[in-house]
Amino acid sequence: MRIAPGERVRSDWIDIDLVVLGCRDRMAVGDVGDKWREILQRGDDAAWPPPRGHWREDGRFVLTDGRHEYIAALMHGREKLFAAWVEARP
Repeated sequence: MRIAPGERVRSDWIDIDLVVLGCRDRMAVGDVGDKWREILQRGDDAAWPPPRGHWREDGRFVLTDGRHEYIAALMHGREKLFAAWVEARP
């Protein structure tokens, strides 16, 4: 993630139903399994750095980095995903 002058990084818990994958390439099952176990071990807490992406005009969050975390969170039945994005300062 690159941050230009005048921008800031925002992070928050977002509804997992708003997330769409920016990359739909195949994922290794073992990598998703590793992330699933990591989420199981940390409980309700989030890890840093979180999955990253950007907001579309239709209100959906396009996940550009962290899709293994997203899939593992879905497998756990999570309703929220802790994510980060860049926004311009007002």
